[in-house]
Amino acid sequence: MPEIINNLGINLKKQTQLYKDLIEFEIQKQESLVNNNIQGIEDITVQEEKILHQLSRLEDERLHWAEFFGKEVGKQAEEITLADLVESFPALNDVRIDLEKEMVKLKDLHETNTKLLENAVNIVNFTIQSLTNDRQTTYSNPSNRAKKKEEKSIVSIIDKSI
Repeated sequence: MPEIINNLGINLKKQTQLYKDLIEFEIQKQESLVNNNIQGIEDITVQEEKILHQLSRLEDERLHWAEFFGKEVGKQAEEITLADLVESFPALNDVRIDLEKEMVKLKDLHETNTKLLENAVNIVNFTIQSLTNDRQTTYSNPSNRAKKKEEKSIVSIIDKSI
């Protein structure tokens, strides 16, 4: 039993380190977003995907051990939380605290980066609409309607109306 707890602890420490690595990439991604460095964002995303693959493998391994612990506590592997394990095995508490702390940091950075991306997309959409949409008027002189229809076929970047 102590060997299994030790192996689970090692697994969780590896996951914690990978989450720390993801946090560093999220910080770099945030800088790239602010500086509009598209290539930097792409490079960081490739690195993040590699880490996420490693995390997935470690999570599968953790679920394997969780099955063993599930039999001990009468729960399914997917239902067992780290807090449940700490109740039975207090030695895992330090790694639980570290892992949760890093996950909260990562979540906060990810939310901020998501908002930055949304704002960038909104700015692009606004700019495109500003450059391509005609102004809507509520009234126009009937004698000018034919002339306006001809002008609508030409996209104007500069608004000359007063």
